[in-house]
Amino acid sequence: MRPDTPSVALARGPWLIWTGAALGLLLLHALSFRFVIDDAFISFRFAQNLVDGHGLVFNVGDRVEGYSNLLYVLLTAVGLKLGLDPLLWGRFLGTAAMAGLLTQLPVITARLERTRPASRYTGHVAQVALAGVGAVACWMLGGLETPLFALWAVLGWRFALGRESLGAGVAGLLLVLTRPEGPALAAIFMVWSLLPAEDRLRPRTSRLRRWLGPVLLVAGVAAFFLWRHSYYGWWLPNTYYAKTGDLMGQIKTGLPYAGRFLLSYGLALGAIVGVALLRGGGDLLRRRDMQLSAGLILFWLGYTVVIGGDMLGMFRFWVPLLPVLVTWCAAMAARTGWLTSGRGAVIGAAVLAVILLPASFAGKERRLVSIHMSEANLGGWILAGDAMKNQLPSGSTIALGPAGYIPYVTGFQTWDFYGIIDGVIAHRDVAFDQGYAGHEKHDGLYIVSRRPDYLLIGNVDITDGPRNGLVPPHVREVDIVLNKDFQRDYEQIYLPVGDGKFLNMFRRKTP
Repeated sequence: MRPDTPSVALARGPWLIWTGAALGLLLLHALSFRFVIDDAFISFRFAQNLVDGHGLVFNVGDRVEGYSNLLYVLLTAVGLKLGLDPLLWGRFLGTAAMAGLLTQLPVITARLERTRPASRYTGHVAQVALAGVGAVACWMLGGLETPLFALWAVLGWRFALGRESLGAGVAGLLLVLTRPEGPALAAIFMVWSLLPAEDRLRPRTSRLRRWLGPVLLVAGVAAFFLWRHSYYGWWLPNTYYAKTGDLMGQIKTGLPYAGRFLLSYGLALGAIVGVALLRGGGDLLRRRDMQLSAGLILFWLGYTVVIGGDMLGMFRFWVPLLPVLVTWCAAMAARTGWLTSGRGAVIGAAVLAVILLPASFAGKERRLVSIHMSEANLGGWILAGDAMKNQLPSGSTIALGPAGYIPYVTGFQTWDFYGIIDGVIAHRDVAFDQGYAGHEKHDGLYIVSRRPDYLLIGNVDITDGPRNGLVPPHVREVDIVLNKDFQRDYEQIYLPVGDGKFLNMFRRKTP
């Protein structure tokens, strides 16, 4: 070790205790949400069709990239091939990803600080603080690729801080394969890893090894995009086209989303940074890597505004960058001098975790999670899917809004109202004026023209008794019920779903 390199002792015993405690707290926090996202079953259906030999498709014979997470779909297919339940396997992957992410934080804080004396506890404080972030906990077991994407982002950050371009290239390629935002983060981390190290700590590598990372990243990204275009016919996933297309409409929903995030987490973390600045933390802010990390966070804030935010609850889009934000703030907090002892670190970690907890129990994002899990949404969709599977003819065709659990469990050919798995609706030009981020596009005339055997209106209508009047349509379904062909060709029916409840739906009349 060079004499100008700060030493941060990471004894194996304390390291395991801190990391294990943080993971345990994060798991308990995650279990308190009892959260599963319906969109996960979209990925599961793609994976099931792949395992069954039909290819990466949602409807057999119809190539539409209705997922945003190729690597996660492939990993899910591995689990299905092994005979594992996809949701259980997905939750295992999420937990393993978060465990791996937590192990990186002590290394990252050592690279961020790189000043004497570097605190041996800063990374551990960041680990425990992250366990108090409801967004991270909620999505750890949600069933999607979010934890994996967060792990790759943290690894990319680590390699960028260490000026390890090969590692940044590998992490960047994993980012690209996991989420549509991956290329932007991959490019940032790659350029960052090639910058001169401000304190001569760049690893001594050959010029060939240094440029192997960029070559690997560019070649891998090019191969991926060429494969996508040859397989699906488009350069970007169908989900991108379905969820974007009206920039001003996206910003209209993105600004409140960013505001809620700053209110939920920004105020508490900003207060910590403010105290650190008052106690002499300004010197750390003069470090280029701290400034670049802050720039990365600001870039992501702008991205969430432009993309329109998310309607799924608990800041899903922020989960990959929350570890960066929390760890950056922990590094600032270490400049107060309060984290130099074990006792101070425990108190500091507890304080950070507690001030981050309120967003887990109050606010719009928590309400969105609770609403999603209720019978009005996923709870009802599970009842409906199981009833349809058992009571409707095999080989039926359906059209509906929530395209996750119901199509997955029934196996029916499906058209979704919002174009997530349908290329026609996804490429329509629609003004975003309803305030439903990522779920604005619709085309009732097209849906009716496909002549599905069954139509589920009203976001799937579950009632205590058969509905006597017309199922109240969702605002984005009005164009379906007003369609003359729909009114002529469909009749309202109901199916018992158990517990004295009924699914109200529409069936195409027999000619």
